[in-house]
Amino acid sequence: MRRRASQGGYTLIEVLSAMAVLGSGLLGIVAMQTSAVAANQRASEVTMATNLARRWQDRLRRDSYSWTQPSQSNPATNIGATWYLSALGSSVTTDWIIPASPPASVSGLAESAAFDYFGNDVPTADARAFYCTHVRLTTLIPNELVRAEVRIWWFRQGGVRPSAYSDCARASINSISSDSTNVRTVYTAVSIQRHEGT
Repeated sequence: MRRRASQGGYTLIEVLSAMAVLGSGLLGIVAMQTSAVAANQRASEVTMATNLARRWQDRLRRDSYSWTQPSQSNPATNIGATWYLSALGSSVTTDWIIPASPPASVSGLAESAAFDYFGNDVPTADARAFYCTHVRLTTLIPNELVRAEVRIWWFRQGGVRPSAYSDCARASINSISSDSTNVRTVYTAVSIQRHEGT
């Protein structure tokens, strides 16, 4: 009687084992990719918020060009001639405020304390507002030097935003500092000096 030659091949158990190992590896890759995408989005948002804070620092510095007195010829201060810094007035400091948008005739461009996801200015009560700006001014040297703190905040969770954060004008200014569950923030500070007048 002739024996049949044995044929090489994989058994069903070997195939299932290989599929299980491959499947667990693919699941790990998918989970890692999901985490990487979320981390990239968070990093992108922080970068945009930092750039917007710097933009606001530049706006405040530009605003200070109108602050030229007191000078030798005029001892009265004219900080009220500025648009943003005039919120300080004769006070030593302000609370966090939403800076009021100047007319285009003052700034040359439409400026707002609110920005969409891509960093474009939008009205503060606009539902497209993603990033919001608060400013706090403090006198360091009377009639000469002011510290301007800029806070950019945005809603941290994905999906539908609660009505308290539906736009920049509606959110409570004082609750932003303590709400680390729903809000992400970037803080910057800049010293603004009075410009020498004639």
